[in-house]
Amino acid sequence: MRLATVARVALLLVVTVAGRVTAECPATTFDILAPAATMNTVPDQVEWLVTPTKARVFAKTEGGSVYKSNNAGASWINVTPTLLGTSDSGIGASSAASKNVLQILHQEGSEFMIFQGYGNENWATKDMGDTWIQPCGLPGVSPDACFTSPLTGHEGAALSSLFKMHPTLPMHVLTMTMRAACRLQDMATDTACGQDLMYSADFGQSWTNLTQVSDDRVAGFVDFDWAPPIDGEMDDGKPGILATIYESTAAMADGRAKSWDYNVHFVYSTDLFGTAHNRLLRCGNAFEVLNGDVYVAQLRDCEAFHSNPTSATAKEFPGTDIALQISTDTGKSFKQACFPVALSQRGYTIFDFHTTLGGPDFISIDHDEEDKAEASAPMGNIYSSDDTLQLFSLNMRRNVRYGGNAVDFANVEGVDGVYVANQISDGGFADPSFIAKTKTIEDFVHTRITYNGGGAWQTLKPPVVDNAGAPIVCHAGNTCDLHLHGASHWQRGTWETRLGSVYSQESAPGVILATGNVGEFLSYDAQSVNTYLSRDAGVTWEEILKGPHIYEFGNHGGLIVAAKMASLGPTNKVYFTRDEGLCWEGPITLARPLSVHNIRVDPGGTGDVFIIHGTDSQSTDGDPDGVVYTLDFTRLNEKDPATQAVKAWVYPVCDPAKDYELWTPTPPGPPGACILGRNYTMQRRRRDSRCLNKADFERTETKETVCECNKDFDTECQFGSERRVDFGKCDLMTDTDLTTCPALLGKDLPKSNMRIIAGSKCLDSTGALGKDTFKIGDDKGGTGGGNGSNDKKSSGVGRGFLIFFLVFLSLGGLGAGGFLAYNKYDLQRFVPPQVKSVAQTLKDKVEEMTGRKRYTTPAGYFEPLGDFGGEDI
Repeated sequence: MRLATVARVALLLVVTVAGRVTAECPATTFDILAPAATMNTVPDQVEWLVTPTKARVFAKTEGGSVYKSNNAGASWINVTPTLLGTSDSGIGASSAASKNVLQILHQEGSEFMIFQGYGNENWATKDMGDTWIQPCGLPGVSPDACFTSPLTGHEGAALSSLFKMHPTLPMHVLTMTMRAACRLQDMATDTACGQDLMYSADFGQSWTNLTQVSDDRVAGFVDFDWAPPIDGEMDDGKPGILATIYESTAAMADGRAKSWDYNVHFVYSTDLFGTAHNRLLRCGNAFEVLNGDVYVAQLRDCEAFHSNPTSATAKEFPGTDIALQISTDTGKSFKQACFPVALSQRGYTIFDFHTTLGGPDFISIDHDEEDKAEASAPMGNIYSSDDTLQLFSLNMRRNVRYGGNAVDFANVEGVDGVYVANQISDGGFADPSFIAKTKTIEDFVHTRITYNGGGAWQTLKPPVVDNAGAPIVCHAGNTCDLHLHGASHWQRGTWETRLGSVYSQESAPGVILATGNVGEFLSYDAQSVNTYLSRDAGVTWEEILKGPHIYEFGNHGGLIVAAKMASLGPTNKVYFTRDEGLCWEGPITLARPLSVHNIRVDPGGTGDVFIIHGTDSQSTDGDPDGVVYTLDFTRLNEKDPATQAVKAWVYPVCDPAKDYELWTPTPPGPPGACILGRNYTMQRRRRDSRCLNKADFERTETKETVCECNKDFDTECQFGSERRVDFGKCDLMTDTDLTTCPALLGKDLPKSNMRIIAGSKCLDSTGALGKDTFKIGDDKGGTGGGNGSNDKKSSGVGRGFLIFFLVFLSLGGLGAGGFLAYNKYDLQRFVPPQVKSVAQTLKDKVEEMTGRKRYTTPAGYFEPLGDFGGEDI
């Protein structure tokens, strides 16, 4: 009787929260969810692969075992015993294979995959693991259908990169090897030490050494990539290759201890280096291909050096002044990027959110500031390009970054022009507590948002009540804003410390999930952090869960699944919401507690199946087991709490006639304001309709109006200018000489020092920019100062900033994975300290590859230390 009464009372829980919609929340009791798989060690790479004909999920563990699911995670198979040569197979296992698989490599949209090992054994499949291509030379393996080691015939050599399949022709594969001579203790004087580029046209069946094919035109390779596909390129069956190379053994021997080298060149070959290659950029030391664009770091004084190389001295040519060259036509031509702030060789990240448009959206640069405290701080500047891809304006100073892709800068998926970033307060370095070392500079981080592509930034408006409706009391000093964690905390942390970062999905435009706090600055204490949601692209926010949670979108944005983060310890409860956090249904109880590492969904975020993986907290053998739970909402069972009877949980399917609404993205302020010159509406599900979208649901954008240019919403500061205050005027930077950028000479610029943001569709820029102009080179500049005179401190426009490239230029380049050789041989006794450090960084990076996708990653980013795409992290 008591149970029945409790059940009736629990049928509906009514939630009323000030400032939020009143919701009647279902209180369904769900059946216990059993693990879909228990793994021998923790999964550290999860790949959910989808092609037009099939879908597969693969999980690689820290121990190198591989598990596969053919049914979206419902069941899993340990395929490691079928991979001959692994320690689990019992056939041909070697000591080098004790960790089995190092990395799962795949090409988007293709069924071709390569499982790279630690030794000579590598495995491949052309049908996503239905059948396997085994390593050559093992018992029972046909020599006519196997994967040959690129090291075959090169005794003592070692792989120094990951395999790289051609983006559209996966039968073609490249990889790089380090020669046996590099193992010798006299490596510093052995001219034979270098790297060779290996090419396979038959998916690893056979390999060709392209250094040998070059007939001494190439002495050694530094880095490589496939050239962006060009029409007719494969008419002769040979794909194009981009590479950085040494052209003589003497130059290669001389360059081993150098960070940047005047004798490393960026080249292009259309015939696998069978004839003379095309030298695209002399002194092009490092490069990356992103979305078809090519980025190259080139020594600026290259031509001066090569005009008389025999008399050039290290003092005269230190090799530290770097220019960034950008090509949007597959390398046919390059434009030099100009930056208004002096740059030194620390590092940068390129953000390319728009895959179909040429060039980058933003570049994050880590400068080497003169002040010691600032130089050691985890920060950089954010720059945006004009439509020429040559003039980069300063968007934000002191953006939080720790290098590579650990940058607190994220776009809001589905709404162009909206970005969220973390910034170190300009007063942090002068704060007495920082000077006294009672606080670190990380204690002075605040979150900012922009609605005009970085042209102006503002704070986040905090919610006034918490998730239970109680007023949020802020104890901050002068300000009380909402602050959110970014990618850097996720990337730097461990599973015990990570906090969820700003996250959105194109399938749910305008909806943002994040962890953070309300106060003066961002808190890193998990006990002070909660989980927040915005459904209007960051204009307003709600606290939806107490404490930090891990979260994921599904069902075209119709479902959000969340669980307590591992930073708060193990959990056996998972919750979900069908109304963007108004009601959290569940808990769905897990059979065994786990420390949740991540929640994954299909690549588009459109399905109803979520994979939850982490560490089994009840493992007792001293080596934590991995555990995977699969939450499939089409197979979810509910339980009657009175009778314990179990039945299928049934959810309503959305009705197009009543369950959707039109939404217009707008920035804070007066209603009807445009974003990047557009006022448009898009369809989204009503929040109070707790239905689920159909599998074939397609969101529609119904109408668009192009707006007149507005100085607040469509402008940013011109090259060499910056805003000192939010939406303030653009003042010329005092230490910038505009005449140092060739693209500016003779150009007319508005005296307002503003320009229309690249990508804005607004009409009639005169009203926003003003009519008065000045010409670069004249002695009169825009408002706020002159155009910079030559007697001012040199801005060093575009100077060196790529310590991430350092490793490429030693040992003939450790390249996109040189840690393989470093790990296999005791190279640390024979290589420069810089190479040891970066090699270990590469090793750690690959070993931490987890398939975690907890921050909005740009479609491409320039991270020269390794070819790791955003989806792999």
